[in-house]
Amino acid sequence: MLITLVFVNSCTIVQKYQKNIPFVYKNRITILRSDLKKEEKDVLKTKMMGQLEDSMRIPLKEIAFIVNKIKNPPLYDSANANQSARNMKASLTHLGYYNAQVKTIADTSKGVQRRVTTEFRIDLGKLTLIESYQFKFNNQDLQHIANAGIKSSFIQLNKPVTKTDIENEKVRLVDSFRNNGYYKLTAEDLSMKGDTSIAALIAISDNPFDNLLTIEEVNKRRENPTIKLWITQQAGADTMHIKKFHYKNVIIYPDYLQNNNAETIYKTDTIENCLIKYNRKIFNPDILIRNLFVKSGDIYSLEAFTRTINGFNKLGAWQNINAQITDSADNLTLVLQLTPAKKYGFDANLETSYSTNSNNNVSVANAGNLLGLSGNLSLQNRNLWKRGIRMTNAIRAGVELNLNAQRGSKQSINSNELSYTNTISIPKLIFPFPNELGRKLSGEQSFISSNVSNTNRIDLFKLFSLGAAFGYELSLKKNRILTIKPLNIEYSNLYGRTATFDSTLNKNPYLRYSFNTALVVGSTIGISQTKTNLRHPERQRSIKLNFEESGNLFFLLPLNNIGWLPEGLRQFVKLDVEYTNTINFKKSSFVWRSFTGIGIPIGKSDSSLPFFKQYYAGGPNSMRGWPIRGIGPGSKPQSNYNERLLNDRTGDIRLELNGEYRYNLIQIRPNSIYLKGSLFVDIGNIWNFRNTAIGGGYDSLQFRLDPKKIYQQLGVSAGTGFQVDFTYFLIRFDLGFRFKKPYLSQNNGWQIPKITLKNIFGKGENIPDPNNPGATYNDERYRKWRYDNFNFTIGLSYPF
Repeated sequence: MLITLVFVNSCTIVQKYQKNIPFVYKNRITILRSDLKKEEKDVLKTKMMGQLEDSMRIPLKEIAFIVNKIKNPPLYDSANANQSARNMKASLTHLGYYNAQVKTIADTSKGVQRRVTTEFRIDLGKLTLIESYQFKFNNQDLQHIANAGIKSSFIQLNKPVTKTDIENEKVRLVDSFRNNGYYKLTAEDLSMKGDTSIAALIAISDNPFDNLLTIEEVNKRRENPTIKLWITQQAGADTMHIKKFHYKNVIIYPDYLQNNNAETIYKTDTIENCLIKYNRKIFNPDILIRNLFVKSGDIYSLEAFTRTINGFNKLGAWQNINAQITDSADNLTLVLQLTPAKKYGFDANLETSYSTNSNNNVSVANAGNLLGLSGNLSLQNRNLWKRGIRMTNAIRAGVELNLNAQRGSKQSINSNELSYTNTISIPKLIFPFPNELGRKLSGEQSFISSNVSNTNRIDLFKLFSLGAAFGYELSLKKNRILTIKPLNIEYSNLYGRTATFDSTLNKNPYLRYSFNTALVVGSTIGISQTKTNLRHPERQRSIKLNFEESGNLFFLLPLNNIGWLPEGLRQFVKLDVEYTNTINFKKSSFVWRSFTGIGIPIGKSDSSLPFFKQYYAGGPNSMRGWPIRGIGPGSKPQSNYNERLLNDRTGDIRLELNGEYRYNLIQIRPNSIYLKGSLFVDIGNIWNFRNTAIGGGYDSLQFRLDPKKIYQQLGVSAGTGFQVDFTYFLIRFDLGFRFKKPYLSQNNGWQIPKITLKNIFGKGENIPDPNNPGATYNDERYRKWRYDNFNFTIGLSYPF
């Protein structure tokens, strides 16, 4: 195998420069320290580049990733370079490098273009670490509050002191003080102070041995510099800022009229010391009081105030919430002006997806290029029964088209679907939870949902589905959302089976257990969290866990022995874990995701999960080198080109790892339409949990806890994509290529595809037909290559 690597070196073109006069051409940062990792040095260099004076910044424009263009470069002035060095030194102090030194070296080229390359050599020195940290407030209440929260401090002993940590620590303390009544206290009222002096230098003893110890301590301090920090009240701060405030009055306008402020039009009710002023009684007072965490007589708390605003916002019954606080002496008056939203909301949207299979002559059971279109209509009542209860009625209609089918053929439609869903969201915890529990949480709701749908897989089968669920959604601290469904019911009736479908089941025994009528009765519990790194706000991560079981009611009551339940009750447990990590750069980002899912059938007659509960891979959001449901399970061979077989591939276990680098290309329309690009790699597959081979023995579709087997059966695809970002939605085009195929034994499945324009876009070549003299037929060599190696998808939004 011959692999040719082509390296393209970028070149720089300078335009509109002054001849024979030095101009800024390049800035280089050199970190003179070997113990930092390359990634740490790169981050530090980027920060230092941000400290350059404007007159040292180069107007560099990149063209097609190859050519760099500098237009009107600034004239070089050593004063600007030296000021940039001082900026860097000051910035390094905020990062804990108190003894850093920055040296500038300018190199000027000869000739008409006097290009100046400036190198900033940075000697970081030793990090100054925090030796001690304490609070020094004259107000004993402030001192007590600060001491109580010391474990949550951003200032950590034996860590470098940074500007970001100091600012975060001030914000943390201010929030603590304002949660305890100090309404007017701000970060400007606090002062962080530090002492880097060595106490031993001013404590000289007459004993020469003591002096030797002092000199030794001085030397140690120079080698390992430390700082003592304390935070105190800013000198000269306003005394009103160090004063506790209480609420004297709380007033709510539930149907506030923005264009008419005349108080005479409002009626007034008093409930739990809260004044409710309304024009029309369109909201039950219970919904107002339940979401009000501030009452007359309470001490001011920023947390309670924020929970009140967020609680009303989450209800969705008001389009605008205006909160005003006025103070007099040490008393506060809170006025909530709530402008109602329209009671009914209507929404309509269109979804689309496209995936190639590139098999032009197969039946719809193994359809070729598939275009999915679906329309969604929903009507929402935002204030059902005047209690802020939301009821949503949604209708979905979809069709999957086979673009390879001949014009006029009934096989041009691969499948169609029609469904209806009703969801009722109640903004509180209902039975069996007490009202007091909901008020201890930052947000909660109960929901009841039901759905009915019918799907027609043309020439295969029809599927009628019913579902109902009852559960709770709780917003916990630290951006965690907990969803519990104590009761989840799903029933799917497979009917209208064709001879083609039955023939496929006979040839693939593992499908017999999946594709049949099934009833799921059980419970689910899920938790999700999104977190932004406070020290590195450009880094975000999210995790989702979901557990589901069928065959037990409320996780406790077994249902397998209840005779009146319909046949087909399936028993299983299922666990999903998805983790996503995002690192944002200035004009690009890197995102990686891992997904692990396992379903274990536990019924005596259950060899796998029901097919609508199984995992699949491939398509716009997973293993993009394969069409949707096109990979696995295990090392199951791919269907032959032109073979008329059902190609749906599902399994009980899914392992997947995805990485994607996203970058900006051009701005098509300022501030509204952007063209972006991406490079991605997908690794994964699906497996069955149990052996489904007739007669026993090893089943290549079954997951085995053997690293060699797992590695051999993993698929790997990589490719590139382009996105058109309209700000409010995004259309994505991905080209995925298969580099490792689980069903190939040679070289563990690794096979680098020969990527050419003909292979990607060609239609094949006409060659003589040996069975029909004088006639020709298309050999479809390129379509076959795409069927074996390539997949093209269209999707809305990013895959993860």
